[in-house]
Amino acid sequence: MNIEFIEGFLETVNQKSIAKASQKLQISHPALSKQIRSIEAYFGVTLFKRSSTGVELTEVGKTFYNRIVPVFTEISSIKTDMVNVNNIQMINLGTLPSLAANYLPEVIFELKNKNIEVKVTIRNTSMELYQMLKCGELDGAVLQKDAVHSSIWNADLFIEPYYAVVYPTHRLSKYPSVTLHDIANEPLILNPPDCSIRRLLTSLMLEEGLHPQIETEVCFNDFILGYVAAGAGITFVPKIVSEHIVNHSLVSIPLNDARARRTISLLSQSEDIGKFLRPYLRKA
Repeated sequence: MNIEFIEGFLETVNQKSIAKASQKLQISHPALSKQIRSIEAYFGVTLFKRSSTGVELTEVGKTFYNRIVPVFTEISSIKTDMVNVNNIQMINLGTLPSLAANYLPEVIFELKNKNIEVKVTIRNTSMELYQMLKCGELDGAVLQKDAVHSSIWNADLFIEPYYAVVYPTHRLSKYPSVTLHDIANEPLILNPPDCSIRRLLTSLMLEEGLHPQIETEVCFNDFILGYVAAGAGITFVPKIVSEHIVNHSLVSIPLNDARARRTISLLSQSEDIGKFLRPYLRKA
């Protein structure tokens, strides 16, 4: 059954006249009458009582109307979404350095094959990205969930734990996993205080009555790893980074603490863009 036939039926109900409905829809009176008869034949019912003054719904017509309105509304919404998505040609996407290097390249390449250009903006903190999204500088952002506000469309993508990173001769390098107490007295090489990893791990240590020994603050993640490899201390990275560390002078060890993890979410001011991107960004 053609969706245009349903539209014709609904307009006829609104106008209480096939003639007026046909004028509104800009189709001929006989064509609209044929559409309505097609619906009636499909369901084996009579939808309208016809008279010289117009039409009115039969009892079964009223039932059909009540059932078909939400269906037609949903189909119309889907059609609008498809048009909006089909018009997407470029997306400004913000993300964190760890995700830009190890997670997004495959996604961007896949979208490029669909003739959609993705301009990636990288910031060191989720809050920076969140503020850019609110100001309209980004169409979407892939970031840590702690910056999410309920007023903005969002969807969780995946959860990952944090790992400690040490040099090969470090006393912890042979441990299958480490606890916060294991690293309590170790010199830490971390990002500045606005870094979400630092905020979480230092707060967890303080909850345990431990006092983090922050040796050095570094803004560049690659430099942090190099500093650790040189023997200056230890650091922490998300699992996605630990899986891509190629420096043989480093060892990644899982943190044995269920709280030491992050949730990565997709945010967008546009629900259409968010729902369009989500299937590409889901992590297997």
